[in-house]
Amino acid sequence: MFILKSLNNNFKISTIELELVYTESRGVKIMVEVVKDSLEEYSRIEIEFFIVAEVKCVTLNFYESNYNNYLMNYEFDKNLEESEKSFDSGFYEVIDSAYLKENIKKYDPKMRFNLKHYIVTGNDSYAEIIASNYIINP
Repeated sequence: MFILKSLNNNFKISTIELELVYTESRGVKIMVEVVKDSLEEYSRIEIEFFIVAEVKCVTLNFYESNYNNYLMNYEFDKNLEESEKSFDSGFYEVIDSAYLKENIKKYDPKMRFNLKHYIVTGNDSYAEIIASNYIINP
């Protein structure tokens, strides 16, 4: 079961094309189209992960292929207003990831990187990333 925390309240991924670039020395960059405002104007953003242990691309719609296997959880962000709790960005951290717990000693035996399990959804695909920190470039 994936327990998902939406990571950004400033956009909603709304794309039929998720572009992912992996380089051994510079991490992972994921480019997607997003809606940033109530006018539903599209723009492109890049989510850049720096220390990457694993990245997996899946050519299935995340929500359909995991229909009974995920739960949105807002209790981890006490600062969210009630109206924001229905916002779903399409960019998530998997809370208490069983997969990460099973593999953390392989990827980070000295626990130096603060690795987390992320999911970035597209329309008919999604990416799962085990990585440390990230930035969002407009």
